[in-house]
Amino acid sequence: MSWIEISVVSAAAAFIVLAVFAVRLLITARSTLQHLGRTADNVQTSVTAATAQAEQLMQQVGKLAQDVDRQLQALEPAVKATEKAGQAMGDMAAALGYTAKKLRTSIAGAERVVSDHQRRIQDAMEWATTGYELWQRWQSYRNAKNDTKE
Repeated sequence: MSWIEISVVSAAAAFIVLAVFAVRLLITARSTLQHLGRTADNVQTSVTAATAQAEQLMQQVGKLAQDVDRQLQALEPAVKATEKAGQAMGDMAAALGYTAKKLRTSIAGAERVVSDHQRRIQDAMEWATTGYELWQRWQSYRNAKNDTKE
């Protein structure tokens, strides 16, 4: 065998090996594509189911949002009433503070007047006590006089 014949046989063998590897590669690619097709079908089924669940969930969320909105609208008058009550309590607290301030001022003034006129008040109390004692004695005297007449 000559170099040419060896080269032709080698080229034929290389082509056969290349053809075998190419066929195996095509078979593997076909198997992979079939597996990829099945996976794509499964993904599509899962996406369809997820989409249906998402739509159902969105409907439930919409209903829930409507319910919350209705409840908030129902609570709005109560919140406004509470706010008005709070304002009224604040106004009342301010009025009570003002009244307490005026009362403290009045008490302080009365204490000053009492302290300034304490001697006069003490004298007046003594006169009142003396007058009361005299009145009691006079009443006793009248009662004793009336008892003796009877």
